[in-house]
Amino acid sequence: MRTIRALTLAGCAVWLAACQPQARRLLLIDEAFTQPADLDATGRPWRDAGYHVDYRQYYPHLTREDLERYRVVMVLGGRGPTAAADALDVGDLAILTEWTQRGGVVVLGYPTEGGGAFDRWLMNRWLAWSGAGITIGDFAVRSGNAPRSPARVQPVLTAGLRGTGFDPFPAGTSNALLVDDEAQALARAGEGAFVQGPGLRAQRRGGVPVVAASRVGNGLVVVASRSALGAVGDADTVNGTAARSASGAGTRQFLLAVARFTRRPAEWARIPTAGDRSPLRLSSGPLPVPARSPRARPPAGVVVERLAQRAPPSLPATTGVPPWVVRQGLRALEGDFPALQATTGAMARLAALDSLSTILDVGAFNVLVTNAHAAPVADSVVGGRWERDALRAAWQQVAGRLQATSVRWIPLVLPRDLGSRTDTVPITACPLDPALWSRLASSIRVLARLAAEHRDLIPAVGISLDESTRGWGAPPFCDDAWQAGLSALMRDSTLTRERSTRLKDVPIAARYDSLLEGGLLAAYDSAVAGVVLQRAANIRSDLRRLRRDLLFAVVLDRSPADWFTLGLVRGVSTPETPTLVFSPDPRARALLGSGGATNVLHILRLDPSVVLDGDAPRLSHAVFGAQTGFWLGPAESLLAGPSDSLARLVRRLTKER
Repeated sequence: MRTIRALTLAGCAVWLAACQPQARRLLLIDEAFTQPADLDATGRPWRDAGYHVDYRQYYPHLTREDLERYRVVMVLGGRGPTAAADALDVGDLAILTEWTQRGGVVVLGYPTEGGGAFDRWLMNRWLAWSGAGITIGDFAVRSGNAPRSPARVQPVLTAGLRGTGFDPFPAGTSNALLVDDEAQALARAGEGAFVQGPGLRAQRRGGVPVVAASRVGNGLVVVASRSALGAVGDADTVNGTAARSASGAGTRQFLLAVARFTRRPAEWARIPTAGDRSPLRLSSGPLPVPARSPRARPPAGVVVERLAQRAPPSLPATTGVPPWVVRQGLRALEGDFPALQATTGAMARLAALDSLSTILDVGAFNVLVTNAHAAPVADSVVGGRWERDALRAAWQQVAGRLQATSVRWIPLVLPRDLGSRTDTVPITACPLDPALWSRLASSIRVLARLAAEHRDLIPAVGISLDESTRGWGAPPFCDDAWQAGLSALMRDSTLTRERSTRLKDVPIAARYDSLLEGGLLAAYDSAVAGVVLQRAANIRSDLRRLRRDLLFAVVLDRSPADWFTLGLVRGVSTPETPTLVFSPDPRARALLGSGGATNVLHILRLDPSVVLDGDAPRLSHAVFGAQTGFWLGPAESLLAGPSDSLARLVRRLTKER
């Protein structure tokens, strides 16, 4: 009897040892190809709850091997390189169903409102097929007090979550959820919140559900927006207000409570079970759903990265910083400045300059960053001779006006301005288009010659990557990028000549799938970034020949973690002269340093609403401590609104000496 008991206990110990690793593993799948550093906030509460969070960036689909390795799968929806290339497919939906039947946990992080409608539609089809009783709405929940702001979230205290706290907290942007049973709600929008869309304004007492759960099979399904799942990061940013109050702690407490809840099936009893299932109809969607069967395992070459808390990289001190930047820091005002266009008359431009100078003076800005509208000068195909002459005269007018002040000027090139009048395809359609790079290099050379004439006025020239280039963050599969990427892969021996030849003939609609199934997406991403680096280095060489101390500036409306920005900044950086990076992400320098660009000055974009909060000492410490300064823009919005009060508050932000 003792022998049998000992064998039984030994067998149980082996079984528990085998199951325990799976119980502590979470697989994160992101359909938007987000860089791992940008998902740290999403994974943080789950790590704190005891999970090992793995991220498979370059194969965003589920395999049968995942069923054995992981207890929780988190699927983040969003747009990728093409409209549906990396969306959930039929095989993924089948694996998700089997996941819940085996007692696993599925967390669906849907994209909010406008973008990502196809991903929400797919998630809703699977939820209906599973009988989860949860439907993701199409419109975001807004705050009644600030209609343009997301509503604050209130935890549902009767849902079975422990340690959530009682107070409302910020949780990013969420769409309204429709639930079959009120007990499915884990969190609701606060009192007075409303749902607003075209022809719709619905207000509900007690708040609409924004996070919900359902017991499906032997497992659990949790539905929340990807914005809410990453809301811990919002509380840590300089531009966020949550870090200054207990509401930031409330966000962390709730997400940690949800993560811990998924590890304790005994506490799921209050969550309703699945109801009636609906047929799975995928043929009536806005886009076709790929009919791929799930693979047994990811393709060879696909790497899984463990999302762990990383200390900021120890970066070397920035070298070659101009003395005036060291003394003052950068206090920049950015704008398109349409008055610089050749069609604007001299008197109208002077009036615009006077208005702009007033804002610069009241706010004590020391740098003006504007679109130079240089395309007609850089390319004779874009404009006539009269436009080139008028634009040069306009530059001299701006230079003469600013030289009477202490403000320096950084003129920029915008890729969207570089298309000729005969182009049938936008110049920004392909980030590796040779015509784009030829006109870009020509425009920057023109601005460098202007900077050589005004050494004391123009410390840098650069490029602005605005909304028109947002699609460049995903791996590109246009013809020019495809040929350049395959050539680079062949040069570094990743591809044989025979395989490269076969891939060159692959039609554009099948290129993503070819790399995905071949395990080559990561190598391709690195290859096209290398092409950008080399082309940017050529531009940097041109600048150094024209003016050795001229800096290069990159202005972004997003994080610099994508392949294009990393390649560009690494290419234009040199040990002697730093690159100025204007970005809203306070982690920009650390992200760029991890990518190999170490001689970087980061200037943080401030949200005007944060400046209006009036906490000048805290902001001053943030923007002149960890950053090199701050920037606000667009200037046109400041001129159109109550800019005087905002500018006076900006003046209070000072660098301690």
